[in-house]
Amino acid sequence: MWRHRDVPMVIGGGLGCLSALVALTMIAAAWWGGREAAGWLWWLAAVGVLVPALSSWRSAMRIRSHQLQRNRRASAIRDEVLAGRNPARPYFVYLRPFAIDGAFVEAPRGDADERYVEEYGLPTAHHDLETALALLVYRHSDLVALSDEAGEAGAGYVHSTERCWEDEVAALCAHAEGIFIVPFDYDGTAREVAMIGEHGWQSKTFAVMPARPPLAIATVRRDFRRLWEAGRARYPALQLPPYDADGCILHLGPQPTIYRGFGAHRAFAQGRARQRDLAALGARLAELARGNGRRGGDDDNGTPERNRAVR
Repeated sequence: MWRHRDVPMVIGGGLGCLSALVALTMIAAAWWGGREAAGWLWWLAAVGVLVPALSSWRSAMRIRSHQLQRNRRASAIRDEVLAGRNPARPYFVYLRPFAIDGAFVEAPRGDADERYVEEYGLPTAHHDLETALALLVYRHSDLVALSDEAGEAGAGYVHSTERCWEDEVAALCAHAEGIFIVPFDYDGTAREVAMIGEHGWQSKTFAVMPARPPLAIATVRRDFRRLWEAGRARYPALQLPPYDADGCILHLGPQPTIYRGFGAHRAFAQGRARQRDLAALGARLAELARGNGRRGGDDDNGTPERNRAVR
């Protein structure tokens, strides 16, 4: 349930929509009733259009500002790990294949608080996949992703190049609380999967199965089933499950755990079950961020000890 308590934002948006509706209604009445009374109505119409437009612009600028802050934090984290220092700020790494940029998922929004709205905008029925991952950890950690260009999807972007991305991925993953990977059949992803196996990072790795895009945004025409099944055949050591159109997140390790929730909720009971799964996943991610996973053994998240002071 959305429990956002930013009353001024809600009231402002509501008044803007109401002004636009009233203005359009009066314009229609003036048009049909006589043009001599339409002068001041045009001013009212302009105000009705400008108020929500200004509100939308301010929201977009605020979200962009927060994205730039995330980018700066991500770059600072990258610089620290490349210098051999363990960042004090908890973070997760998203090894994102560029081919799924813009892929949306139908995801439950949970308890969207003031910070949620401040940084990501008003809750919607669909999230970009990357934003959905960021919303799992934003209360306690950063989500860091490499990129060849700046973007505004949810993670903090670190600019990288073909020449150095593998070294940066290795350094970031070594100190991260957790790793999100979409195990599709791509050469770059294959190198990342090999890196995870070589360093024994499976117990802090979460494989993301993107859900089939909802009909409302069917313009994302990518065959996720084919890409997933090809990756499943290419990476047998990951023990990936068959593709499910509803999507899921698989926590790798000696005892893999599947968390569902990134898909359509066709029934109320199913939606409640998915909410419980996402709550369990969120608790596990928060535990990793606090560093409460045992150091060593099956539950070791593979993260070096760090000073937990938050900047």
